[in-house]
Amino acid sequence: MDARRIGILHPGQMGIVVAVSARNSGNEVFWASEGRSADTRKRASDAGLKDAGTLAKLCELCPVIVSVCPPEFAEEIAAQVAQHSYHGTYVDANAITPERTQRIAHGMEACGGLFVDGSILGPPSNTRNRTWLCLSGDQAATIAPYFSAGPVEVDIIAGGIGRASALKMCFAAYTKGSTALACAVLASAERLEVFDDLRRHFERNGPSLPTLEREIVRAAPKAWRYIAEMREIAATFQSAGMPPEFHQASAEIFRRLEDFKGRQDPEVKDVLGTLLK
Repeated sequence: MDARRIGILHPGQMGIVVAVSARNSGNEVFWASEGRSADTRKRASDAGLKDAGTLAKLCELCPVIVSVCPPEFAEEIAAQVAQHSYHGTYVDANAITPERTQRIAHGMEACGGLFVDGSILGPPSNTRNRTWLCLSGDQAATIAPYFSAGPVEVDIIAGGIGRASALKMCFAAYTKGSTALACAVLASAERLEVFDDLRRHFERNGPSLPTLEREIVRAAPKAWRYIAEMREIAATFQSAGMPPEFHQASAEIFRRLEDFKGRQDPEVKDVLGTLLK
């Protein structure tokens, strides 16, 4: 494998893990600082990323660009890249429906670029075997070696564009959807004054309440990021013939918690109290 110049859009908490994996694998990794926050600038500098300055320059420099952004911005960012007549390989690694992935692929291919469907499973982690970059499409096997040194692990998903995105939707539907369900169950028990009774019966024959509480506390500061993802999952389920309402409700649960953004280690009682307002 020859070293490449790889662009990252954008080095947030998860994007930086992908960027570090590309850099560990012997590649030059670039980003575009124009319009980005001081926190993002520091994160990119600390990880040794090179600053291309603008998106136009990034497209000029990098034959591979990876998009890791909130799902609601995935198509907008891809369109901005396409406007620069990008002829490299564009990897969309966002939590979006297979249908949106296919639309982005068509737009990128129409301007002369190549496309890889990507998705990220697991938390942003600096250790191996916790975070997986899943890739599908004709170019997946070509791109996979550029992230081989970790910390992300790479998994090539058989089939065409949309398979990696579909996997992400199903995976997150359970992992994050179950956290939303735990929020609703415990908040309802609190409002109905049966929380201690529920605790007692969980201890007899049910899930671990301390585990559910830890999941809720971990999720609350990131809930703002999950709102759009739950809506993407709802749309994916509807297209597969499944009811979308559960994950539409999960989006509402996380919307009620969006003010916990940036808070460290909130108390469970504060999270449940916020849900009940």
